[in-house]
Amino acid sequence: MSTFEPFSLDQLTIFLAVVEERGFSAAARTLGRVQSAVSHSVASLEQTLGTELFDRSHRPLELTEAGRRLAAEARIVLAQARELRSVASAISGGTEARLSITVDALYPRPALARALAEFHDAFPAVLLRVDTELLDQVIARIESGESELAIANMGETQNAPGFDVQPVGSVELWGVCASGHPLASEPAPQRADRLQQAVQVVLSERTASSDDRGVLASRTWRVTDLQTKAALIEAGIGWGNLPADLAEPAIAAGRLHRLHPAPWLDGHYRVPLHSIVRSDRPIGPAGAWLRERLVL
Repeated sequence: MSTFEPFSLDQLTIFLAVVEERGFSAAARTLGRVQSAVSHSVASLEQTLGTELFDRSHRPLELTEAGRRLAAEARIVLAQARELRSVASAISGGTEARLSITVDALYPRPALARALAEFHDAFPAVLLRVDTELLDQVIARIESGESELAIANMGETQNAPGFDVQPVGSVELWGVCASGHPLASEPAPQRADRLQQAVQVVLSERTASSDDRGVLASRTWRVTDLQTKAALIEAGIGWGNLPADLAEPAIAAGRLHRLHPAPWLDGHYRVPLHSIVRSDRPIGPAGAWLRERLVL
């Protein structure tokens, strides 16, 4: 069985304090210890390693080559030790070690990024997996247990047996086409027959497990991610609906033109989103915290 060298995390902490303060006296003040204790700790560490860590002929102190190497490694070791303490504290407090969530592709990415940044600060020890899916595929990941929390576009089905479902808000979708597309010259509101004749780019599941929503055209191109959909619309292939937060910058830049389809009330429509967990698998403290932060 291998054994560790007889020096401690405390010795490495004291050593790095001397490095950062460039002196024993300053390090002692920072650590709230007497200078003799700091000097003894470093001397003991040098004796254990069999080499000098500081060139004491210089003022302020300078590291030797061995000291520079140890300082780099000590920072890594102490960071890992802090992480280990954080994980141990989280586990003892009932916080999940890992969390998997699935988010509908329509959920605004800026809002998701803000919530996850806050989550990282609040639960640094929790390992997170984030998947993006569409419609029924989101719910399927909760059903299978692959994800503990989901943000889903449930359509009209909001009371699903076996699920704890809570509203998180809605996403506004705008009809858009490329600025040079023939529909861009059509007066608003654009008539249903004119929209039906043009190709509509549709966000679609890989397997046709749910009904189309917001589809007006008889000819469709189907894609499985919003970025491809937006790119095809900008390329002039067809028209389609995009979340307002994604469409607005492209409209302001002149790449896209906003449509106001007559069949849609006020020229747009909203998609309600809900957070979902399985009733028989309640989420832990970290998941519950994140669920609240994902409300729009």
